[in-house]
Amino acid sequence: MRLSRGFTLTELMITVALIGTLAAIAIPEFFRYQARARRSEGFTHVAGIARAYKGYQAESGKYPDMQTESTFVTLPDLATPPGTKKVPWDNDTENFFKIVGWRPDGNVYYLYEVVSQGCGGGCNEATCFTITAHGNVDGNGSPGAVMFVHPMRDATGVPIVGASCSNFLGYGTPTAPGTGDPLYDEPAVYLLADPF
Repeated sequence: MRLSRGFTLTELMITVALIGTLAAIAIPEFFRYQARARRSEGFTHVAGIARAYKGYQAESGKYPDMQTESTFVTLPDLATPPGTKKVPWDNDTENFFKIVGWRPDGNVYYLYEVVSQGCGGGCNEATCFTITAHGNVDGNGSPGAVMFVHPMRDATGVPIVGASCSNFLGYGTPTAPGTGDPLYDEPAVYLLADPF
């Protein structure tokens, strides 16, 4: 006669420990993957706004500024951006971005702002701009930023260090990981804020 045996307590404890270990590794990675996927919206839209801005400048000879255009925009609270859920596009901001012919498709994870500045010394035409996407796509309560910085340049076309337009929250220029070199004319994460 055969005896029917079940699992021993030790075998069950080992199985539970293995499942717990795998979950402890997999779940945070899954959430980071989701945050990276949401952050890709910021890269796409910031690059699109930059192309629209450069196209506008090629036609009109200047970069428009959110603070000085006749369609003045009341910015939403950039320090508390949306989280892991998409929000409708803000009407005031949309009216501003119509000037350069840009609009996102559907709802967004980020709040977008652009700051343009002149070259100083009596020159009132904007010669630089900074586009910032403010978001909290990992839902941890700490805002992050994806930026595109087009700096002021000297007569030879070299970026003037420290002469980039600052955004409304005062973020500086994004830097390359490892080297710390400023990243100009490309979408980049502002690493001193939350990366998501």
